[in-house]
Amino acid sequence: MNASESPTVWLVDDDEDDQHFICSAFRDGEPSITVLTLNGGEELLAALVACKELPRLILLDVNMPRKDGFETLQEVRNTPAFADLPVIMLTTSSAEEDRQRSLALGANQFLTKPLSHQQLRLMAQQLSQEWALR
Repeated sequence: MNASESPTVWLVDDDEDDQHFICSAFRDGEPSITVLTLNGGEELLAALVACKELPRLILLDVNMPRKDGFETLQEVRNTPAFADLPVIMLTTSSAEEDRQRSLALGANQFLTKPLSHQQLRLMAQQLSQEWALR
């Protein structure tokens, strides 16, 4: 895989349907964004250590088995090589305490997953512009 094909966004979510819809929303946008999907926190940390090019943005779900999004975010922030990576908590939770905890642990943003594909595409487009993803 050459640099132009490297996934710009990494999605960490154990729900295959959410993975599919979020990837589709980024792929269908302008510009089309490549998304790497990972099923959990352990996979993210291993992939970060092994990768040649770090992602431009990580979308991290809160509710995952084994290692949840909070634990994963804390490990990312406590690893100097990854401490400054942009991480957005993207979750079904709209609980204020989850938002506060995410931001306290160093998340750049906390977003509740949109319910419709159109809203998801709009969110992907806004994130692409906000984080200058190409």
